Amino acid sequence: MPAEKLSKYEEELSLYKRVLSQKEKDKNKIYSLHKLFTSCISKGKAHKRYEFGNKIGIMVEPKGLVILGVESYAGNRHDSKTIEPLLEQIEKNLEYLPEEIIYDRGGGGRTEIKGVKISTPKPVRSKDSKYERQKKRKKFRRRAAIEAVIGHLKREFRMEQNYLHGESSPKINAMLAASAWNLKKLAEKLKVIVLWFFRNSFFRDFGMNFRYYFSLNLIS
Repeated sequence: MPAEKLSKYEEELSLYKRVLSQKEKDKNKIYSLHKLFTSCISKGKAHKRYEFGNKIGIMVEPKGLVILGVESYAGNRHDSKTIEPLLEQIEKNLEYLPEEIIYDRGGGGRTEIKGVKISTPKPVRSKDSKYERQKKRKKFRRRAAIEAVIGHLKREFRMEQNYLHGESSPKINAMLAASAWNLKKLAEKLKVIVLWFFRNSFFRDFGMNFRYYFSLNLIS
């Protein structure tokens, strides 16, 4: 191949050489030629030990299940290091920080970030009363609601597969899915308000008119 063409495809050729020469235990390996930012994520589950893609973190409001923050992370970052970027995003966009965050055991190691308490499940202490045990159990069970949100985002809002291109595409894809989820929640709230309005205005007037018409017929 002429030297002019070699210089033109030098970047692609060096990428192919890197792929062919990488070993099993090498770090920063390439898993996708068209998406170089793809990482190998250790799941620690028996049926699926590894996944290939990008780690996405979301923060959900516990009562309304509204998504407050979405962030993507390069590489296989530890779960305890995914909380602070989400808090910074919430503080920047909403000018608000929660008092406490309920996280799973993977987020252990840090008890407070930016003045926010980080709570993770811990073994029950023998000195805890029955009320304290029930309170802790209820608090940490509520955290499981986020798993259903993640499942809906993957299956119904196309977050499971990223069809976009570019290093920022994982975050854009997750942002679009989270926006659609929040719009759905907003539509559900508006539906309740509209139904309540019609029930308390139109149907009430209709009922009064019907009773008035029925009484006139009885008199006549």
